[in-house]
Parts: sequence; structure tokens; C-alpha cells
Amino acid sequence: MIYYLCMEKNLAKLDSLIVKQAIRDVASKDVDTSTKALSYFISKDFKNLCQRNNFDTDKMLLSIKELNSYPLLSRKRLSNEIAKVIDRQFIERV
Repeated sequence: MIYYLCMEKNLAKLDSLIVKQAIRDVASKDVDTSTKALSYFISKDFKNLCQRNNFDTDKMLLSIKELNSYPLLSRKRLSNEIAKVIDRQFIERV
């Protein structure tokens, strides 16, 4: 049981790092990086991550779409703010 809880905590931490990096990549000035990150958010892998962590996929997608609509400098700042929120959500979950 303790091993399972430890693994669950490690998986949640890894998931949070994946999502945070993808969000930062959406805010990238490199168009290819940003496009690849956006495609991740509509992938089955992302949907599985959301299910595993009890997150609302639709709300996450809406947030990412809104983030992408901002100018580059604003996206950078907002992506860092979103990363902080994600940290809090993953910490509360575990």
C-alpha cells in the first residue's frame, strides 16, 4: 500500500511537469514548438493524464486556447501563472 501511494505521488509529480512544460511550449516564440505543444493538448495522452488526475479536460483546453490567443509577451507571463496554479492543484491532489 505504501509503495502504491509513493508511485501515485511520483506519477502526479511527473504529470505536473509534463503539463507545465507543454504550457510553456505553447507560449514559445518558436512556431513549431508552439504548434507541437498545442497538438499535445488535443491528444489522447493528454486526455488520459487529465482522467488520471481528475482534471476537467475541456476546461484545461479552453484555458490553453485562451492562452494561445494572447500576444507573445503576455503568453509568457500567463504561462508562468498557469504553471503556479498547476503546482497548487497537483500538490493538493497528492
